[in-house]
Amino acid sequence: MQRGRRRVRGGDSTRRLFTCTQDGCGKSFSRSEHLHRHQKNHTDGDATCPRCRAHFKRQDLLERHMSRHKQKDDEAGGEGTGTLNTRKRMWKDHDGRIVQKKPSENPSLSTTSVETPLASSQVEGPISPPVSSNSDQPHENEVADSAFPTGQSLFPDYSLPSDQFESQGSGGYWIQPEASQPRSVVPPYLDVNYDEVFQPDTASSFNMPYTTQINYDWLFSLDHSVGSTDVSQAPYVSATSIGSYSCGMQQPSCLELSQVGSSREARHCDSSTTKNPLTSVHSLDYAPPKDSGSAHSQASPSLSDEPQRSLSPPAKQVSLESVRRTLDIDYERPLATIQPSTCLPFIDGHTYIQILETIKAARPLAPNGSFLDANHPLLSYPLLQSYCDLYFTRFNAAYPLIHQATFEPSKKEPLLLLSIILLGATYSEKEAHQLAVCVHDVIRPAIFSHASFNPKPDLWMLQTILLVECFGKSRAGQKQHDMSHLFHGMLINLIRRSDCQSVRPNRPCDGDCREDLASDRSWRQWVEAEEKKRLALLCFMWDTQHAVLFCQSLCMSAFELKLPLPCSQALWEASTAAEWSRLSLSTVYEPMYLLALKSYITLDTHRVPLHNSLSRIIIFHGLMSIFWDMRRRDQTSLGVLSQGGRWQSRLAAAYEVWKGDFDSFCIRLENLTFAEISKGAVSENARAELDVWRTAYVAVYHAAHVLLHSEFLDIQIFAGARHILGRSVQRADFVRSEKVVKRWAINAVRTSESAEEPADAAFAAWHAAQLLQNASRTLVDFDSMGLFHVPWCLYLATLTIWTFHHTGARGSGSGPDGDSELVWDAQAEMRAVIGSMVEVGVEGLSEVQGMKRTGGLVWVMAEVLSKVRWGIVHAGVTVLRGLVPWRLISQFDDSPA
Repeated sequence: MQRGRRRVRGGDSTRRLFTCTQDGCGKSFSRSEHLHRHQKNHTDGDATCPRCRAHFKRQDLLERHMSRHKQKDDEAGGEGTGTLNTRKRMWKDHDGRIVQKKPSENPSLSTTSVETPLASSQVEGPISPPVSSNSDQPHENEVADSAFPTGQSLFPDYSLPSDQFESQGSGGYWIQPEASQPRSVVPPYLDVNYDEVFQPDTASSFNMPYTTQINYDWLFSLDHSVGSTDVSQAPYVSATSIGSYSCGMQQPSCLELSQVGSSREARHCDSSTTKNPLTSVHSLDYAPPKDSGSAHSQASPSLSDEPQRSLSPPAKQVSLESVRRTLDIDYERPLATIQPSTCLPFIDGHTYIQILETIKAARPLAPNGSFLDANHPLLSYPLLQSYCDLYFTRFNAAYPLIHQATFEPSKKEPLLLLSIILLGATYSEKEAHQLAVCVHDVIRPAIFSHASFNPKPDLWMLQTILLVECFGKSRAGQKQHDMSHLFHGMLINLIRRSDCQSVRPNRPCDGDCREDLASDRSWRQWVEAEEKKRLALLCFMWDTQHAVLFCQSLCMSAFELKLPLPCSQALWEASTAAEWSRLSLSTVYEPMYLLALKSYITLDTHRVPLHNSLSRIIIFHGLMSIFWDMRRRDQTSLGVLSQGGRWQSRLAAAYEVWKGDFDSFCIRLENLTFAEISKGAVSENARAELDVWRTAYVAVYHAAHVLLHSEFLDIQIFAGARHILGRSVQRADFVRSEKVVKRWAINAVRTSESAEEPADAAFAAWHAAQLLQNASRTLVDFDSMGLFHVPWCLYLATLTIWTFHHTGARGSGSGPDGDSELVWDAQAEMRAVIGSMVEVGVEGLSEVQGMKRTGGLVWVMAEVLSKVRWGIVHAGVTVLRGLVPWRLISQFDDSPA
């Protein structure tokens, strides 16, 4: 290849340009070595990554790629444990050929006893452009030279057809395999290729939770190809699925797939559908069952009666072993440890002094206004130890964030210990709770001034900030709640800068590596990775609760969580490395969070198996997160006609499917609990704990339905709330909300008389009544054992029922004519109104709207919630008490004269 030279005059200097003479190139460089390096892009090159088979034309690009492998290994905790999701478009297969699809990472596994390949190595769908964060590309003006000749387009233009949901064929999650490329059998729910779906462009990759149409195309199983779907299809397994299990790890039972064909279908694109980001939402239509009465909360609803529409993949043949392992669950206690803790973390004398010094340096004020003395009786050594014990037996049992078995207070930072102690104190006496609030008010400056507070903080710092936020949002007053809300976005951004949202904990493998991975070091590395995972998942859960239940802004997107679901409780509570290793080899692997979420959204008949209680709770919060985001898309569609009713019916169906699975899981767990009680392994309290936990999260399910069919912000304002989201309610706000609420309530009658489908108000009121009836029957004095969300769900349901009857077309919730307006027996009146609403069902609510007295219900719930130590709930109590005049509550002396 010849070197061309010419002179170009620019300003007062001259420089030689070295021009590439390759046909169709013509690029110029100022230095000859730059031209020489560039010319290698026109050759095949011989730089191939030995780990992932990515191929490069230059050695320097390979070296940069290998350094990224090393960085991922360091983040994952050991050599060969990291996963690099490269966007390289050139690969070298094991035969030495340059290919455009990633080859299997373990060719020895390419032939299996299964006759049919499970899936192709590449999704037949839109492929994202490179993203600068992970791409292994040349730099400067050499980017386009390293892949394909000029004019060759590997990725055609992509747009969404208008009928994407009309058939759920061979796109996205369920695709046809390529018979010519056999793959090893890996359960499809263990991995997913995120590069091609969850980073459609640079903007969305770096600005989460900004979601795109492509995200929802995948989640709702959009079909990007047109063709027949009457052949069996295998679940999608990404090309990177084998990498995490290359050491011969024992796999869960695999699906037995029948032989299928592998014809490629032509793509169909219509550019006219790309103008409106909501154009495909019309295909979210879902036909709910006709009998929407009391059966509304029972079995999962069927799909639309239209035979040509299929929202589920074709049926697959499943082995008996696979079914057995899917249905089996392990015994667990969602609100306690499986075995009573005999050795809680111990605070020694030196650690106690460090904690007192941290409190003293923060200079908190005592409840009486004076500076808090370190010698305060409530800060004594025995009491601080008891607060620490309460954290692990109450908070950490319900929200398993800290690994108790490896937690050594003497090796932990005082700030983390203090945040744990403060949360534990909220489960103690009222005076200790008040003192904890005083210390909480001054702990943030100490966190921000700590040397470990930086853009990429350590795990303990993230845990500290999250625990402080939990305290402020759910265990203190209005001031602390507002302050925590202000700093919430900072915590989310710090989590994004870490690997918490994509960490993959490594578990022991069979074979030669068993002894090595059973070591204490490997166990602690797994614990750290599992703690990172749980930190991201629990933060997501609380973020979703506050966004959906409190109508705040959602800061974390479900699409950010590129990690597996939590491990089983038994594995989490293993007290030694040997026990952990033994349980690891006999416990099924955790499915990927997004694949599990997808299987509920698509109403998949072969849903991803969930093996523990925490996973089920996280999945339902994912559904709630999708609800919030879809409603936001409707509200910000900038004049585009809202299509909310269509996605609402789809999500309502997903809620019902989840509820059916949840009920089945609870029945099986209840049977296991009875067996353990009969053997004397656990106390009778285990049954009560399970009932409370089940009722608490069924309350979230009903609350999600209420919010799906109502505007709770407007209901609060109409009921008399004077402050919403930290802002005072103005007269214009009330007038607007009053119109919205009255239209919502009156339509419950008009719609039911003119259409087959009940109105939103009827659905919302019926679910609110179900929530309160379940809580009144199961929760003793409505005590939820410290689960944060339950009091607010009770408040939400009470306001919804009051509004439904108070603004109804036939009355104002004061009862039939002739009845005394006094509330003689508030408890009986509450049971009467709730029971009658549940009994008539959704379709019958329009007949009783405005005809039931709600004063007793409102008063009882105000009294119950007034005992909760939570400032936000106390603001709700003020609203409730304003709905019923004091004179209407019977306070008369019934004793004989």
